[in-house]
Amino acid sequence: MKGTQEYGLIDAIESASEAFVIWDAQDRLVFCNSRYKSFFAEPEKVCPGVRFDALVEMNIAYTSVAEISLLPAGWDPDQYRRARMNCHNLARDTFIQLRDGRWLQSCERRTREGGIVGVYTDITERKRAEEALDAAKRAAEEANLAKSRFLAAASHDLRQPLHAVGILVSALAARLEDDRQKEIAAQIGECLETVSGLFDALLDISKLDAGVVTPAFAAVPLGPLLKALRREFAPLAERKGVALTILDSGLAVRSDPAMLGRILRNFLSNAIKYTETGRVLVGVRRRADGLRLDVIDTGTGFDPAEADAVFREFHRLEGTAAQQGIGLGLSIADRLARLLGHRLEVATRPGFGSRFSLSAEAAEATAVPAAVPLAPNRLLAGRRLLLVDDDPEIRRAALLLFEAWGCQAAAAAGLDDVAAALEQLDGAPEALIVDYHLQRGRTGDRVAARIAERLGAPVPTVMVTGETAPELLQKVQDLGFPVLHKPLQAMRLRAILQHLLA
Repeated sequence: MKGTQEYGLIDAIESASEAFVIWDAQDRLVFCNSRYKSFFAEPEKVCPGVRFDALVEMNIAYTSVAEISLLPAGWDPDQYRRARMNCHNLARDTFIQLRDGRWLQSCERRTREGGIVGVYTDITERKRAEEALDAAKRAAEEANLAKSRFLAAASHDLRQPLHAVGILVSALAARLEDDRQKEIAAQIGECLETVSGLFDALLDISKLDAGVVTPAFAAVPLGPLLKALRREFAPLAERKGVALTILDSGLAVRSDPAMLGRILRNFLSNAIKYTETGRVLVGVRRRADGLRLDVIDTGTGFDPAEADAVFREFHRLEGTAAQQGIGLGLSIADRLARLLGHRLEVATRPGFGSRFSLSAEAAEATAVPAAVPLAPNRLLAGRRLLLVDDDPEIRRAALLLFEAWGCQAAAAAGLDDVAAALEQLDGAPEALIVDYHLQRGRTGDRVAARIAERLGAPVPTVMVTGETAPELLQKVQDLGFPVLHKPLQAMRLRAILQHLLA
């Protein structure tokens, strides 16, 4: 009866899909199944009584295995011998790749008599699936990098002429007196702002990819932010015939004011875009865990199954309004919300509209002092500015703009022209506006440093760039200068100069 049971057990082990082996306390083979023998170049030598170290030498002689987990640096017979014997003596698990490409998972355990039981499982399919997944991941990452490189190159080349046009329009608007002319200039400005908004979306994605976006948390009063949104979007809603209601609030949230504003602007822009008739409502609700800001519209709505997809890059909903964007606004909102630790929600119904919501931690509201309005051009009147840019069109446009602001300004194409430009000023420049990429491979930070050396003192500097490549964005961001991105908005430049010269 005992013999029958032993034979039954041997038959079961022999038919198992795993390789099985037993070693005695002296490391001599006691029993193994045929699958274990098949792993060796000379399976007939794998028989009871053979020592484990003899099989290791067989492996070395025929290089039948390369144990990747033991030899990460490659094949070395002496290193393999030491590592394999050490792993066996300690009865540890490891991974083995056979000469034919198959992968095994080796599990060895000590017996009570001092021997070792080993079970080897074929994990080739699992390894192949992991390798295929890794390859797909690498391909996706490479495609994403290629997309980023293409967008960066295209964005840089297109930003340059728009940069000059934007400055020229600002300079023109400052000189117009006729109401009809001002209206036309304003319409041109609005068109440029639309195009700039598309470029800003690409820039935001690049900034997020570069990791240069860092939240500056503070108690953000919602009242001023909501009023600013009302002023900004009321004209757009009026032109579309959409009733826009933005409710006042005395509450505050813990957030980054600029990032929070960008999220709400993306929500509000989409709400008006996808609402042909009806209304858009923005309001704040108290919740047990904080506050919820809602942007609700009576527009087209969409299939709730797309609620997650709308936050993906370049995802656009169907309809004519979809042609007005490139599908980055909600993706940017989602990534910013993750950085801030805010929660986004979507509720929608086709034909009945949508609700986009942001939940955030409440904060103690603080009083915001009223700003004393000053004539913007007067703040810079008489200030001495030096522009360094290798594009002649941008130099001409910028000088016209600075003249409209009442500044005393000069422009240079590069370091070689700085001396002549300085002679045009009635003293040292009080601020520099420098393009980051100049001719002959020179960069704006080095040019600013050379000018400071020439003058014997550092000069407040604004760095201007059209770059959107993540690695270059990180480099420019780390220079320590205020950075403006092309196409430059005159109001932003003026605000930064006012701050630097205050």
